[in-house]
Amino acid sequence: MPELPEVETIKRGAGNLIVNKTIKDIEVCAKKLFIGNPNDALGAKIIDIKRVAKVLELVLNNNKEILMHMKMTGQIVFQPKGKEISCAVGGHMQKAYGQRLPHKHTHIIYTFSDGSKLYFNDLRKFGWNRIVSQKEAKKILSREHFGPEPLSKDFTLDYLKTIFLKTNKKIKEILTDQSKIAGIGNIYANDALYWAGILPSRPAKSLSENEISKLKSGIEKVINLGLKYGGSSENTYVNIEGKRGHYMDFAALYQQKLDPKGHPVQRQKIAGRPAFFCPICQK
Repeated sequence: MPELPEVETIKRGAGNLIVNKTIKDIEVCAKKLFIGNPNDALGAKIIDIKRVAKVLELVLNNNKEILMHMKMTGQIVFQPKGKEISCAVGGHMQKAYGQRLPHKHTHIIYTFSDGSKLYFNDLRKFGWNRIVSQKEAKKILSREHFGPEPLSKDFTLDYLKTIFLKTNKKIKEILTDQSKIAGIGNIYANDALYWAGILPSRPAKSLSENEISKLKSGIEKVINLGLKYGGSSENTYVNIEGKRGHYMDFAALYQQKLDPKGHPVQRQKIAGRPAFFCPICQK
């Protein structure tokens, strides 16, 4: 699943293509992937595209918003008018998607007034689109459901101390809990813990203030690296230009055999996801 850097990279690229376009039609082929009434967006112009955690937020000029989440295999494809080949793809590049659009994995088609289109493809149908009022969007994406993002002003040492020191859950599990910290998934959680020298299996409340400070720095380090290198193309992710991200060229542990110091990387499952760690460098 794309994490904060991947979705932010797609957001930046998509903004150059669909902002200021007017929605003429929305064809929903799989009803469970579109929540709300598509008619609420017809005739509306996309005036901005934002991101909260892993959710894309298309802001319309009629006080509505379209929220998009790509989940495990979702993909958005922009196609200019009169062209059979897309000019921009963001999300997952599944082999099954390599055919003329729309295809059997195309579940939502946005048609703009200039004839261009935005396709939402999803092989496993875990992703979703949702049209809501701007007021409802603020509630859905609020701190009630999402914690602060790693590079925001609310991501403070005091905040981390508060959420860590009240639970015996494993620290890696807390890092990937979107209600605690928004946007971090398995890839960046593993690497942040490595740079902080903390085992992913440690109970969160066992961390010292110094360790929490190091972890905060580790999280900011890997998120900034992810943004700098266009995200991670582990599995099938590509940016809106259809290009792979290069974070994996700099990953410390995730899917690596050796850590940056040449130590063998070990793995275990935590909360159903693989945790990578170095028993020498992490305590």
